[in-house]
Amino acid sequence: MKRIILLALLCGGISTAYTQGTPEAKTTYTVSGGLLGAANLADFRVTGSNSNGIDYDTKLGWSFGAWLNLPLGRAFSIEPQVMYSSYRYVTQTTNPVLLTNGSIRYVSIPLLLKIHASERVAITVGPQVDLVTSIDDKNNLAVKSDFNKTSLSLSAGVEIFPHGVVTPFARYIHGMSNMDNRVGHSSTQEYKNQNIQIGLKVKLFGKKKETYQAAPTPVIVIPDSDGDGIKDDIDKCPNVPGLAKYEGCPVPDSDGDGINDELDKCPNVAGIAKYEGCPIPDSDGDGINDEEDKCPTVAGTAKYEGCPIPDNDGDGINNEEDKCPDIAGTAANNGCPDVPANVSKTIGLAAQNISFGATNAKLTTRSNASLDKVVTIMNENPALKIRVEGHTDNVGDDDANEDLSEARAEAVKAYLVSKGVSEDRIKTEGFGETTPI
Repeated sequence: MKRIILLALLCGGISTAYTQGTPEAKTTYTVSGGLLGAANLADFRVTGSNSNGIDYDTKLGWSFGAWLNLPLGRAFSIEPQVMYSSYRYVTQTTNPVLLTNGSIRYVSIPLLLKIHASERVAITVGPQVDLVTSIDDKNNLAVKSDFNKTSLSLSAGVEIFPHGVVTPFARYIHGMSNMDNRVGHSSTQEYKNQNIQIGLKVKLFGKKKETYQAAPTPVIVIPDSDGDGIKDDIDKCPNVPGLAKYEGCPVPDSDGDGINDELDKCPNVAGIAKYEGCPIPDSDGDGINDEEDKCPTVAGTAKYEGCPIPDNDGDGINNEEDKCPDIAGTAANNGCPDVPANVSKTIGLAAQNISFGATNAKLTTRSNASLDKVVTIMNENPALKIRVEGHTDNVGDDDANEDLSEARAEAVKAYLVSKGVSEDRIKTEGFGETTPI
């Protein structure tokens, strides 16, 4: 591209010098529009902690619609489109998913910025809004309300012969919105569209226009090949910019640090004037020079301004890897103290003696003694943290059992907090009937 530009400038210069007054043509384009059709290679991109094992196959769909191109000049234009699209989704996973085998139809509205790199190639980028119109689930499990009605995507692509009557195009569409709108679905699992679209555009109206303008008046330039302000007849380095002090030649500076070799004590290594042309020293060799290094004699990292990663509790495990940075522990327990076997055993036995009402989260009186033992252990071990897991049997409604299991775990936490245990030392989680008693 650079060679083409240089060639065009050279031709323009020759034309100016020898053919003054020759008019110059300028190409512009009018508003254009037409129809388009495309094939879609689509699938869901599933993200989140619960997405392991969920992988959608790329399946073929279709799109058709219309487009309108609004020129913003010779290099840019805005192109809104409207398409009716069908995306197909198929997965072989046996886990419960949003859609196992089916199609979704959308009204798609891309708004593209088109960058005309040349007459033959244009690059397109921009957002796209998709409106769900219908769902076709081969297994008759999903309904339209399970999906977000409106989603946003970003796209980038390329067009070949963008000003032609028939224009091939391809683009990648990257979904940004979670399509999962099911009630009670996992908030850590998201379904986002991704689609490769390949198709043709047919232009129904719009044309190329050429206008002419007179060539500019030639400018006479004083001969100075290197542009340093010193005429070639007195310039001893006519092809290299220099200074009058050196008769048109550059200041001698072997290492290019702006300090000429006559004053540079390190002429072959770039440096600064403060150190007479030598680099800023790095005494500890950690890649951070002494002027920015708060520990210039001890190797460290940039994050800690040249100092080593701190180890607050002195247990040999630095704070970045130490999950208990203020309490000495062991590497085997990620920097936290090892939990004594008798503590784990006592808490385990206490957990087996916690009970509730048959259909509610109210602790029974006989649970108090076991929980009091847990309180004693946590008071004796101030660094100890626990997780309370709630369960139910597998009788009754799934959602109700899930809520009940969470309520039971919170009831245990509330009891321990009421006895003086800090709330941030206790985490709770409900499993409902997924792992029934």
